[in-house]
Amino acid sequence: MKDREMVVLINFLKSGLSTRELDRLLGLQSHLTKGWESWRILKKYMLKNDDKGKLFIYSERQSREIIKKLMNSPTPDFINNFIEANQPKNIEKYKDTFVIAKSERAFSNILSGETRNIIQGFFSPLKKIIGKCQFKNCTSKEQLDTVHYLIDRPKIFKNSAKTFRTEIGNGYFKYDVYKIMENFLQSHAKKRSVCFLCKKHHKEFHDAEKNNGFMKQFKKNIVFD
Repeated sequence: MKDREMVVLINFLKSGLSTRELDRLLGLQSHLTKGWESWRILKKYMLKNDDKGKLFIYSERQSREIIKKLMNSPTPDFINNFIEANQPKNIEKYKDTFVIAKSERAFSNILSGETRNIIQGFFSPLKKIIGKCQFKNCTSKEQLDTVHYLIDRPKIFKNSAKTFRTEIGNGYFKYDVYKIMENFLQSHAKKRSVCFLCKKHHKEFHDAEKNNGFMKQFKKNIVFD
């Protein structure tokens, strides 16, 4: 029973799934249950619909630690109170760290590997749920890649960097790494920000990027439900 509840809680609080999606994840016919089974579990732990996705920028490991505490001692506003008192550990190392650079592009190049790695780990719970390549009729379940569907990773990062920069003169900017990484992760909260593709269709995705008309057609074959 506790395992079942953990599935509901982590995928509601971190992955931001709706109660109907959660019921489907539990193997129930969501069109019949209308999400009520999952909602019963959320209500048991005093969670509200507004709590959906509130642990989005926290790692899977820290999210599970938080949820275990909630399950042991549920109280109203538990999640809000925890967030106020605890920062995400996955970006803790960036606290009070700043980079001086001439442009978002130069800054992005420095942290390109960091942003790639953090996104791969960040979406691992959702990748496990999806379980297979999202390209239509593809059944591959091996070595799925996290692919940015709406806006590519470097552009998202540059947008975040531009938001949290301070001009210091002589054409240089000071970038607040912690705030930028926090905003970068939060920017992925939008539905369909990423999809999961096998190596073959990941390559085809990038090939399609070279031709906007072809990309529009390619994206129509990516299944999200």
